Amino acid sequence: MFNPPLPAAAAGAVMASFTSRPGLYLHVPFCETLCPFCPYNKVLLDRALAGRYVEALGREIDGYLAHAAGPFTSLYIGGGTPTLCLAELAPLLARIPVAGERAIEVLPGHATPENVARLRAMGVNYLSLGVQSFDAAVLAHLKRPNTVAENFRALEATAGQFDCVDVDLIFDAAFGEASVFLRDLEHCFRAGVEQVSTYPLMRFGYTPFGKVRHQPGREHRVLRQAEALARRHGYERRSVWTFNRRDAANYTSITREFYLGCGAGAGSFTGGLFFLNHFSVPAYIERIADGELPIARLASLSRLKSAAYYLFWQAYTGRVDPRRFGVLYPRQRLLRGLLGLLRGAGILRREAGALVLTPRGYDRYHDLERWITYHFIEPLWADMMREHAHLRLPPRGLRERFWLHLAGMGGGAPAPGRNP
Repeated sequence: MFNPPLPAAAAGAVMASFTSRPGLYLHVPFCETLCPFCPYNKVLLDRALAGRYVEALGREIDGYLAHAAGPFTSLYIGGGTPTLCLAELAPLLARIPVAGERAIEVLPGHATPENVARLRAMGVNYLSLGVQSFDAAVLAHLKRPNTVAENFRALEATAGQFDCVDVDLIFDAAFGEASVFLRDLEHCFRAGVEQVSTYPLMRFGYTPFGKVRHQPGREHRVLRQAEALARRHGYERRSVWTFNRRDAANYTSITREFYLGCGAGAGSFTGGLFFLNHFSVPAYIERIADGELPIARLASLSRLKSAAYYLFWQAYTGRVDPRRFGVLYPRQRLLRGLLGLLRGAGILRREAGALVLTPRGYDRYHDLERWITYHFIEPLWADMMREHAHLRLPPRGLRERFWLHLAGMGGGAPAPGRNP
């Protein structure tokens, strides 16, 4: 039943496979310029193609909504640059039932007073600003389309307008001084934003940035300095890479217990299944038009694999609730034993009934997340990127095939798409 291609009627079986009610992720892959460090699925904006894409996206969502047991627990709209398509997205979002927050990624140059008002009217109450840096040299290094002035104006335009404003910052250990990153961080704290996400730059081999040697020790030191700076400004570390104002809510898209992803390149985790949609925008639209689900890669997960996946991403928040884990995954003695070993090793400690990461635990998780990214996520995304014929990526290598097989996502080689 779960072998792509799947008929659209299989949406009911997919929704029935969720262990608990999911959050919803929508991917909008269009950008006016393509940042060379960004590994996510994206294509240059074509207004005609974007119109057909959003129409197909609506059909995909409607197919799942017909079998939903209730509203989604949350909504997150990412990209790409989703604020390029607000007019097209507005009627679609109006018919999606959501019990929790409605979040969207915003390019700072798009955070105008007019767009802020439009987003509020659309029901958006959580915002992620893709600032990356307030330093002109760093923005030039990353080839970002936003300017320092636009970044500061975006902070002013969004302040107090949403339940949570998150600012994304990037620290590239291979470029620049830590003092620049810490100064960026302090700008956010002084502005009073609810959250700052401080991502170390992940270098995927298929991007123009390519690979450089990882510097874990330097990154650990910078994050510890960031944590000390946060405390001085009334912020606290709420996850491996995020700092929150003490009275503010959390904002994260990757720690939903279970989630349904719609759109080209979106992923889903139901508890029993993990699957990815086609990355090629034309292929995605064609599958929808042909009466199929746009799923390109799918893995059925054992209870052990599902529980391990769940624990890994919940640990990103800095804490794991053993009682909730026991409800969702009873009789997982192996993983419960692992949690005990991590406590003994000083990676985890008990706090108010939860298991929380220690300072050493944050460092080790940081390193593990990089390892997982480069050994599982990058090979899978690189494989799917081959649907974009214009990228001219080399065939799968032995190493890539090994990790894809280990992840249960080997499948056949993706057919080249027709993206321009």
